[in-house]
Amino acid sequence: MDNRLFQVDPYAGISYGLYNSIKGDKGSFEDFLLHYDSTGANKDDSSWLTKLIKEDTNNALSSPEVWNAMNTLGINGLDLLGAGSSSDFFDTQASALKLQLMQAFSKREDYAKMKPLLEQLMG
Repeated sequence: MDNRLFQVDPYAGISYGLYNSIKGDKGSFEDFLLHYDSTGANKDDSSWLTKLIKEDTNNALSSPEVWNAMNTLGINGLDLLGAGSSSDFFDTQASALKLQLMQAFSKREDYAKMKPLLEQLMG
């Protein structure tokens, strides 16, 4: 890591900390540099961080484990990723919460009877 960036751009250090809180040990300084927008950050625009969160969330939601869980629950009409690239972070979060809700209801004894109503509400 090159500390000169943090001397030139005071927001870079804070932003790198935010990046690490999202990526954890899966991130690298080089990857941070590919995502970070110094000009935007210095103008109070943190859209680079929102895009990073959306990218990570979309990757997690499109994992084979999630698709297997959806198939097991019979959820095939739910668009987890919103409208693809036009969805924003909150659309993705809402879709993830819908999936969690469906998973929770699938454990209930009356799930088969409630499933049509749930699909109608979630649609």
